[in-house]
Amino acid sequence: MSARGIDVPWLAAAELPSELGRAWAREWPSWFGPARVPLPRAPAKAELALLETPLGRVVAKRERTRGWKRPLAALGARAGRAERAFELAHELLERGLATPPALAVLGRPDEAVLVTRYVDGTGPWELAERRGVEPLLATLAAALARLHGAGFRHRDPKASNVLVRERDGEPEVVWTDLVGVQYLGTVEPRLRARDLGRLAASFESCEARTAGVRAGHWKELERRYLEIALGRKPEDEELEKLAASVARWRARAVRRHLARGARVS
Repeated sequence: MSARGIDVPWLAAAELPSELGRAWAREWPSWFGPARVPLPRAPAKAELALLETPLGRVVAKRERTRGWKRPLAALGARAGRAERAFELAHELLERGLATPPALAVLGRPDEAVLVTRYVDGTGPWELAERRGVEPLLATLAAALARLHGAGFRHRDPKASNVLVRERDGEPEVVWTDLVGVQYLGTVEPRLRARDLGRLAASFESCEARTAGVRAGHWKELERRYLEIALGRKPEDEELEKLAASVARWRARAVRRHLARGARVS
């Protein structure tokens, strides 16, 4: 197969040399074998591999389309998860939003591997421990407000999906797990509150408390977010309305975790 198949990348960035892309298309199944190098901070069960390549360090993530969507993806009637993430990565970067640059999609559309450049960074709680809670609040509020303002939302902006790196001496959020990202053009208030609610649930985790995050810090993040989103100082009524909506979504996220027997993260 010479086009959308197993001998060449399904999708490839212009910076990816064709010979290297062909080599990756042949070799990728071995990346997830016993010699797999796991990604720092990633769950042990995650199908992620860290690789040293001629282009530097890259991350390979295997995505499997399951259920009724799988045969549609195999026929090319539905875009696979890796393919959608590849396109979203380029769209985010074009709008000045930080995310690991996508290099290739390998394999088949129903079982594909997304290859991105490796970005060195830490989680949000490490940032709080290193620089304090105030820089954390400012960084997260600005990042989510910019994402929404550009017409994107992240359906699962929990702490483990938030990567923070230092850029020009300042912390910057790098959006990962793009399977949860959508481009809507305009992100309505209900969806903004839903995204904030999922992040708010992470603020109640043991890791957040250990890093020095306390209950009152979330209200400060909401205020900072709304000020950036509105481009002005928010009114008390606007803050109260946002807080009430976020609280409902936060409670829902916590209930879903507890129902699955999982801890909030």
